[in-house]
Amino acid sequence: MNTNTGSLDPALIHALGKDVQCHELAPGRPPLFIEPKGAELLDRARFRAWTRRVKPVLEQLITRHGGIVLRGFPTPETADFADIIEQYPQFDDGYVGGRAPRTKISGHVMEATRLEASAGLGVHSEMAYRRHYPKRIAFFSRLTAPVGGETTIADARRLADDMAPALAAKIAALGIRAAMNYGPKSEAVDASYADMDRHGWNHAFHTDDPAEVETLCAARGLEPLWHDDGSLTVFTTLEPFVHHPVTGKKLYRSGLHRAHTATLVLSTEIRKNHKYPTGMFLGNAQRLDPAEVEHINTLCDKVTYSWPWRNGDVMILDNLQVWHGRNPYEGPRDVQVALLD
Repeated sequence: MNTNTGSLDPALIHALGKDVQCHELAPGRPPLFIEPKGAELLDRARFRAWTRRVKPVLEQLITRHGGIVLRGFPTPETADFADIIEQYPQFDDGYVGGRAPRTKISGHVMEATRLEASAGLGVHSEMAYRRHYPKRIAFFSRLTAPVGGETTIADARRLADDMAPALAAKIAALGIRAAMNYGPKSEAVDASYADMDRHGWNHAFHTDDPAEVETLCAARGLEPLWHDDGSLTVFTTLEPFVHHPVTGKKLYRSGLHRAHTATLVLSTEIRKNHKYPTGMFLGNAQRLDPAEVEHINTLCDKVTYSWPWRNGDVMILDNLQVWHGRNPYEGPRDVQVALLD
């Protein structure tokens, strides 16, 4: 445990009260870990009262540190996680048209993903393929995998600053187009998916009616394209850089650098055959060249890390400042999420 307090705000830490202690993995590195000190907050009722009392402080700490982890508190079950997240503004768009195959567990709590256990998930800002996105995302490790399965995170706060100026200017000038694919309508959500493109559009959009899908897309600035096999591609135009609503800092918010983008080619023939690989590309339908992809991935790799999770851990991330992903795992794992504003 690193107890260096150089990047901690003493006034905010003091405002949490005498019954907790805080630390970072390293000075200035997200998230801030908050743990009980003594037995007072090991009582569920007292802990729940404390979360309500210090909520304004926790919100400031999420912004300042990019995220927080509540560890060691009485939060063994989904109901305990729900009690915490229900205190925060919920993302009003829910997970309509979401990319990851996940189902609702209770209230605003959802599964993290049904992506196959052997597959890793690269770090990303939640719903970076949409104009409207949650400002925060919360995670709950109800059951930690015995091997792997850590939620990786990336401190994205300096990516825009550290990106090569010419590349940043190019991306900003051209903007981004995103293509997301969904499988044909299916009877049920599969237990796991090796490829998220197979997730049925009816489960992603929570309706079996194609006309309603088109209405939902129109309200969100999305462009649906139906294919002969019943599958669906959805396009949208995005800004690659955004400004944080509280700090005002310019942040990179894009999956333009992801591996599949490096091989994305949008030709007239591809358009004619309605074959659009999932991914992001520049607004002029060109791709980044391999050196540009490598440059951004190198920046991401430098700020990506993980740590061992524990049962009952609750993490709330600032979705713009800190990205998340997942390591492959073995054995049972139950991580739950909620989208917040």
